Amino acid sequence: MNKIKFWKSWDTHTKYPYLFLFLLSALALLLGVYHYFTGDNAVFAWDKITDLQVVPMPVHEVTRLLEPFTLSADGYLISEQYDVAAPEVNTWVASVLLGMLAICVAFYTAAISTMRQLPYFAGVLLLMLFLATFNFDLLEIFGGGASQTMLLLSIAMLAMGSYAFQAFWQNTNFGLRVLGMLVIVGVLGMLLYAEAEFPAELVTLHLVNYSSIGLLVATVLFMLWVSYENVNALLWINTQAKTPERRFGMWQFILISLLYLLSLLLIYLRHVGVVRTDVSYINAYLILLLSTVAGFWGMRQREKVYGGLFPFRPTGAVLYLVFATITFLSIGYAYATANDSLTTLFDDLVVYTHLAFGVGFFLYVMINFGRLLEQRLQVYKVVYEPRSFSLFSFFIMSSVICVVMVMRTQYRVYFHAQAGYYSYLGDLYRASGNDILAERFYEESDVYDNNNVKANYSLAAMYRQEQQRNNEILRLKDALEKRPNPKLYVRLANLYDEKQFFFEKLYVLQQGAEQFPESSEIYNNLALLYAQTSVQDSTEYYFDLAQRFADNDDFVRSNRLAYYTRQAMLEPAKTVLEESLKGKYKTLRSNQAVLRQLLGLDPQDKEDFMPDSLEAVEDFALFYNQTISRLNTDDTTRLQPISRYLKSPGNQIFYSDLYYLRGLIHHYNGLPQEGRNALENLALQMEVQSGYYYNALGQWMLEEENYRAAAAYFKQAKDRGYPQAYLSQGYALALAHQPEAAVAALEEVAYTENEAAVSVAQELAALLQKDVQAVQQSSTDKEKVQYLLTYLPKLAPEQVNALVEAVQEKELKRRALVARVDYLLGQKRWKAALDAITEASGQLKPEGELRSALNLQQLKLWLYTENYDVLLNRLDKLYLTDRDKRMGLYFKARIAEAKGRMEEAASRYEQALKMLVYDEETVLAAAEFFNKYKPDEEAAYNILLSGVTYNPYAAQLYKAYALESLDQGLYSYAEQASETLQGLLPASEYTTFIEKLAQKRQEVEARAENWQL
Repeated sequence: MNKIKFWKSWDTHTKYPYLFLFLLSALALLLGVYHYFTGDNAVFAWDKITDLQVVPMPVHEVTRLLEPFTLSADGYLISEQYDVAAPEVNTWVASVLLGMLAICVAFYTAAISTMRQLPYFAGVLLLMLFLATFNFDLLEIFGGGASQTMLLLSIAMLAMGSYAFQAFWQNTNFGLRVLGMLVIVGVLGMLLYAEAEFPAELVTLHLVNYSSIGLLVATVLFMLWVSYENVNALLWINTQAKTPERRFGMWQFILISLLYLLSLLLIYLRHVGVVRTDVSYINAYLILLLSTVAGFWGMRQREKVYGGLFPFRPTGAVLYLVFATITFLSIGYAYATANDSLTTLFDDLVVYTHLAFGVGFFLYVMINFGRLLEQRLQVYKVVYEPRSFSLFSFFIMSSVICVVMVMRTQYRVYFHAQAGYYSYLGDLYRASGNDILAERFYEESDVYDNNNVKANYSLAAMYRQEQQRNNEILRLKDALEKRPNPKLYVRLANLYDEKQFFFEKLYVLQQGAEQFPESSEIYNNLALLYAQTSVQDSTEYYFDLAQRFADNDDFVRSNRLAYYTRQAMLEPAKTVLEESLKGKYKTLRSNQAVLRQLLGLDPQDKEDFMPDSLEAVEDFALFYNQTISRLNTDDTTRLQPISRYLKSPGNQIFYSDLYYLRGLIHHYNGLPQEGRNALENLALQMEVQSGYYYNALGQWMLEEENYRAAAAYFKQAKDRGYPQAYLSQGYALALAHQPEAAVAALEEVAYTENEAAVSVAQELAALLQKDVQAVQQSSTDKEKVQYLLTYLPKLAPEQVNALVEAVQEKELKRRALVARVDYLLGQKRWKAALDAITEASGQLKPEGELRSALNLQQLKLWLYTENYDVLLNRLDKLYLTDRDKRMGLYFKARIAEAKGRMEEAASRYEQALKMLVYDEETVLAAAEFFNKYKPDEEAAYNILLSGVTYNPYAAQLYKAYALESLDQGLYSYAEQASETLQGLLPASEYTTFIEKLAQKRQEVEARAENWQL
């Protein structure tokens, strides 16, 4: 252990700076390993092309006149195909590298200051050459232009600082030397950033990218430094045991060394194209790491070689870590920037140096110490004390072999170095916004390393920005020729995005699948491409492959769910839905919400998604779909984020959808007036879509049984070209008991040319033109009930009973029985109504809409007959749907009023009016109460005004409003109301009301005269 931790015996002034440098080197190694695995994905990041597909999603369904009416909203399914983002210039990585490099420079200058004079000047010369690679003059410091002042100043300060320690302050401990050099480096850094005419990020990028040549030279020197250490480590393993019996002999050393060298030779032969097998090879960087670790302790052993120039402690130990750190930084930065020319170069250099010097060192050992190995002696102790074949000869021979290998590959390492350097410069000028120079440097990089990915993809990205599609395609094809990867295939295929290029896109993706048979991204895009066709088998096949190799199953499941939902393939859609119940991916959750709504299932996603903004399409889709699926839950918490989104300029593209959502939330969560106002405003603002919004308003009025208002809204939708409103208007008029108008509207359905709708309209129109006796004798049960509901107020009691008794089908019979109760309540025949309720109750199911309607009729009957105690006792016990439960506020207000609890009644009425503004009976009762309770205030008038505004076709509300307007002295408003009533009331009833209105006006005027007297 003491041999491993050799620094433990050092003094603290040397040990702690050394340990700090050791940790810095380890950090550089870890960063290099991290970027080795992630650099390509960080620079050429996977991106997504989001396809937002609209599907009609049911919001609410209501049955009227035995026909279902469904309000649908646009549901948004999301399909996502992979794309590749434009390359990013990572200035953060450059900043980390520059900071660590600055520390290395400080340690280097401190270390060489401990050398003897001659090696010291060699070290300073190496430093000067390295500083020259920074090209300080281009930063326009101290005069700009071609001024070398900053370079000379840097050399002077660093050289003078280290020389002072080397020549004058020789007894200064190493820690203070490092600290002094760090201060100098810090001062130079502050001066440089303060005087440079460019932003700090560009200065950093300039220093790092221009100095990459110096870093490359340092990396090559370190590779040569440790190139034979693996063979030396094998020698130590074979001969380190204490006793000869436990040591390995010469043949074991030869075998293991040759296996190692043969592995390097195979890699080299593969590089030069002699070997083309697909067998796995040793990773070159693993070889470098092993030789670095071996050289870490081998540096002490070699002190007898370099000891005449400088000592191991601290000079040799520190220099080793400095060069190791620079090497890790250089390689890591190449991977962090996806500079494939340099990563290929480093890979080649590791092989060339380790093979050449490994062979040389193996021969050196065998020539000098073969006999000693055969005798199983501890050769590793004397390996640097040759007898016949000198170390100098070994270095010369190995260098010659290395040069021959470089020549054999047509000087590829030189061209790769130039290509990588120019790619760095291209990154620098692209980050600075100088696209002309950036393009020029990338093209130079492509000249030195033809078709390298870094330069060609960067050029393709620049052409993408300029929308030069053909040039981008050419660059991507060039990059694919040399070093193909899945991202290039995906990006190239996505450029063929128009329908006429379907087969070109298919060909590119299939080529990519052949080259990369485990690429989930390519398979996903192939599946989505086939999804545009009718070839379902191929779509399924590629979805299966994509999911098999996917790192993110939810991504593929989301696309499958969108595809199955769009194609109405319910069984596979349900299967995927079950498999993905625990999925957290936003797009998957959004598609799940759509499918569950289409299937009529309750929301499964318990997590409320209300982001701060809706910048991403998937954020909007998830929020929107989730909101639609959670209507009718008395949850209005989403109104606040919707208001926030609407105020954001970035969400203007979603304006109509968000505004519509707000209206839906209001309407289905007990705020109908706010909901209607929202939709009317939206219809006025969005002329193109106004027919859809007026149709939605008509649907809402159907739900609230305000049939005349529904017909009016359907008419507006129809006039704006919304075809579904034609049939709906006919039904609404029939439900409003206007059969003649309904027939006229139903005849207009023929204009839609929708055969199914026309057929239904013709059948209903023919039915409405029959007399009661014909319907009773020859019509179906369904037609009898439809006729009953349409003509209900106009029928005689015996006709109602005859039609009800004529219905035989059980479910339709139940509906007829409930309709008869409505009729009897309207006729105020309380005893007959009670008997009808009793009869119907025995035939209805215990729950459901009909049961709720019947129970509501029972509650009204108790109210009308003033059985308040029974009403209060049974109110919370009878089954009611969530919507009908809102009537409880009205009943409780009437009970409180009858019991003389006026404060409670006022509060109950105020609550009821918020939720039941559409209910004519509630509005009238509230207005009458406040007219008695607070006659001096305008509460009654405001209630009636709100009522007629919301429900402009309620005749009884207009009557009360006209009379109340007279009470308030608003004669013109009363006249306007009377004019409106002329179109709402039969002539005889209207005449009677006008007489009453005139009498009321005389009374009001008489009171006014008396008050003045």
